Amino acid sequence: MKPKYTVIIYTPQELNHSSYIQTGLFELEHLGYIKVKVKLNLNKNLGRTIVLNKGKLKHSKQPHPKTSFYRLINNTTKKHMLFAVDLYDFANHFSNVALEKCDYIFKRNYERGIVNCLPDNYKNKIHKLGLSFGVHSSFKHNNFKFLVGLFISNLNVNFKLDSLFFKRLLRTYKAQLNHWNFIKTTRKIERFENFEKPEINSIFFQTRCFNHEEQKDVKGIHQQRYRIIKLLKQTYPKLFLGGFIPSKIATNNYKDALSNVPSEPELYLNALKKANIVIYTRGLVNSPAWKMAEYLSQGKVIIAEPLTAELPVPLLHEKEVLFFHSDKELVNNINRVLGDSILAETLSKNARIYFESLVHPVKNIKRILDMMINNFGNKE
Repeated sequence: MKPKYTVIIYTPQELNHSSYIQTGLFELEHLGYIKVKVKLNLNKNLGRTIVLNKGKLKHSKQPHPKTSFYRLINNTTKKHMLFAVDLYDFANHFSNVALEKCDYIFKRNYERGIVNCLPDNYKNKIHKLGLSFGVHSSFKHNNFKFLVGLFISNLNVNFKLDSLFFKRLLRTYKAQLNHWNFIKTTRKIERFENFEKPEINSIFFQTRCFNHEEQKDVKGIHQQRYRIIKLLKQTYPKLFLGGFIPSKIATNNYKDALSNVPSEPELYLNALKKANIVIYTRGLVNSPAWKMAEYLSQGKVIIAEPLTAELPVPLLHEKEVLFFHSDKELVNNINRVLGDSILAETLSKNARIYFESLVHPVKNIKRILDMMINNFGNKE
């Protein structure tokens, strides 16, 4: 039976974060819920609106590559809606193209106080996406279109006739080639659907250093992660697994905190699956890091710094996670679950349920499609 709805994916300028959305769509197509078409999109999609302190708005001509675009079509009535998914780290940055042209925008790093600073006709379009992570569907098709769209749209953004023309194009080409090669290492959704309970206690926290350590936010994240790694190594020397992924910055500045766990995506996931207690800290500019979704998928006992991003359904303290606000509270929470197997089992079970019902790309993408489908009747 032909699906009632079709979703058009317009090839995005960024494939790493958007892989989560594509996976949900292609898996839903395999289940017969929708038909998915991929259309080549070479637009620059320039323009950002940025919410500054005290709600002042700033407008920029910069592109917003982590916003991807889609069209939902009712195959019977031919009604359609254009929607966007904003996966950018910054809660206060918005794509002008999405604000002006889309009926719905689903934002990963959603903060109500920031969204409410936008004009009513914009803020009413914006909804919470929830947690996401990099993942791949075996049912993905039109890979060549995605590849062409990635390269040409980014070359188009950087096209400028000046003395640096050829250098800029070569730099852009190399960057997108590296991006495409990295995308090919994305793990399949089946790897997160399958999980097993670890047999021994261990405390897992592997993280990385970002580029541009001279920036205040980046430096603050590195110092926090370094302090926590050292604390865990000293307090739980026989249980702790992880540290900083080796890199130039990590090796130069945090050599005594390098990881004892592999960082290659598949091997990292294997190591994660063997741990039972995991630590979560914030991502760049307080964005929700991928590791939260990964931890939930494996039913881990999660000790987490509170999220500032608002989720469609909040994670609750002592239900899915234990939140900490200080190093002392972090250690106290770890000791609680080490000494209370019933609490640990409850947190693990609820974490997995949260993933299965709210974070799995099939569930989450179906949720946002259903939200729009239910409003088709209100669309002129």
